[in-house]
Amino acid sequence: SMRPAVRLTRRPGGGFRIEGVAAAPIDGVPDAAGFVLTGAGPWGLAWNAAERGWILDTLAAGPEREVGRTATIGLEPVLAPVSVLLADGRLFRLAMIGASDPRIELGRWDVPGAYLVGRAVAGAWELERTAAGTALEAPPELWILTCVEIGRLDGWY
Repeated sequence: SMRPAVRLTRRPGGGFRIEGVAAAPIDGVPDAAGFVLTGAGPWGLAWNAAERGWILDTLAAGPEREVGRTATIGLEPVLAPVSVLLADGRLFRLAMIGASDPRIELGRWDVPGAYLVGRAVAGAWELERTAAGTALEAPPELWILTCVEIGRLDGWY
């Protein structure tokens, strides 16, 4: 089988760690607003209660700049699909699928099929690109927004 492209684990002190996106791990370290990212950015993730999603912002000096955001579509608290919107305008759909063998699929709202598939493995998640996903230009912010949502859906925080 393909070697998993990306591995998502819980940090012992809270938050999450993403390995396989960049040379060094990307950590989401809890802070008052949500998470501060190390290994990417400088970025912060803040929970947006109105849209039931996360806003990924720059923490650099100067005006705050949104890098991407997620929003929950529908009223179910856990299994509702999530929109992932990047600053470049690309919009993705993240959905939890399956009960006995749950998996997460990231695709587009307007095109069938998935670019990324995540599966729970021994308390962590492993995300693989599908054949369609191999050509996807996936910046770190797409992985971060996908992974922070997987942690939320899995009840990590």
